[in-house]
Amino acid sequence: MSFVEITILFTSFIATTYGFGVYLFSTILPDMKAELHFSYTEAGGFISLAQLGFLAAALSSSFLTHGLGAKRLILFSMLASCLSLLGLIFATERWHVAIFLTTAGAAAAAVWVPMVAIAQDRIPKKHQGKAIGLMSSGTAYGVFVNGLVVPILLPEYGWRAVWVFAALLAWTFFAWGWVRLSTLPDDRQSDTCNLSASPTKNANERISIRQLFRQPSVLIILAMMFLNGIACMPAQNYLISYLRDDLGYDLAIAGRAWSAIGLFGMVGGVLMGALADKIGVQKSLTLTYLLLSVATGLFLRHGNAYEVYLGAAVFGLAFNAIFGLVPAYVSLNFPQNTATLIFGLATVLLGVGSMIGNFYGGMMHDALNSFSVVFLISTLTALLLTSFSFLLGRLKE
Repeated sequence: MSFVEITILFTSFIATTYGFGVYLFSTILPDMKAELHFSYTEAGGFISLAQLGFLAAALSSSFLTHGLGAKRLILFSMLASCLSLLGLIFATERWHVAIFLTTAGAAAAAVWVPMVAIAQDRIPKKHQGKAIGLMSSGTAYGVFVNGLVVPILLPEYGWRAVWVFAALLAWTFFAWGWVRLSTLPDDRQSDTCNLSASPTKNANERISIRQLFRQPSVLIILAMMFLNGIACMPAQNYLISYLRDDLGYDLAIAGRAWSAIGLFGMVGGVLMGALADKIGVQKSLTLTYLLLSVATGLFLRHGNAYEVYLGAAVFGLAFNAIFGLVPAYVSLNFPQNTATLIFGLATVLLGVGSMIGNFYGGMMHDALNSFSVVFLISTLTALLLTSFSFLLGRLKE
């Protein structure tokens, strides 16, 4: 199995687990809310529960990658995502939505961490920035498809038809992965999960971990991933509701904005990844955070629909690049076992930040009848992340 096919396959998996499993709910939230009779505070709670599932999976994913093997964990996560999308078709109660969004969130975290391990092992270093950037852009492909399909299916057939489409496409990707990933060698490392391992070996591992987290660069990476959750996830999750409920734009304009995020996100990961291969990941990441602050600032200003479209385009360019550049930085600067551990912990903190951000977003709307505070906080956090990324570069000098 070539590294090109691995990259394309993993991109489709990210499109499924993130584009459909995490963000599709946001595009049809007003319609599901109307039929199932829940508030925005409850919707924020559902999204936060999804992040709780994300968090739980992220906590265990680095260990499961070694114990089960990366390819097995990826396939298991895809299966969980497919089943979650299938379950949402038949949701009739609020708790159904909460359960299936939680399992979908867990699948998203669990599928990404082992992908980084396989990418580090199977993709040449000179192509890792572009390849991991394209994988992270899988979210954009899913979001772009959402933006195209939702305005077509939703008015005519209702929100359940949207989930039917997503589930069918997800099962198709899963079948492809099941067949092709079986050609990769067994990558389990059961000794890392063996409880009978020698005390000396375990002690050495603990010392190694303590030394790792004395490194300022590691602490900055972890802090950045937490703040990524605050800056990015609420802005993405509440954008459609903000455009439709707060600003009064119709479904067609909201759908075009969503498609713009996906369309520019498709090239964002690859473009910024290619730039990272030339000028360095840290410099590319700093530029990306600046773009993110511009995008959320445009949403906050919302002078007209074209300004919203521009903000959506820049947001897509930045959002998808961020989640490729951070693992690319970790992959290129740390050995494999260490990189898997760091990225697993970083994914946990991303989940915590996202959970906090999504919950306050729903609460703020019900308290203030506006999502504007979400985009103000996202803008300020993006500027803070710019300074953190710059500091990361100074530490390497």
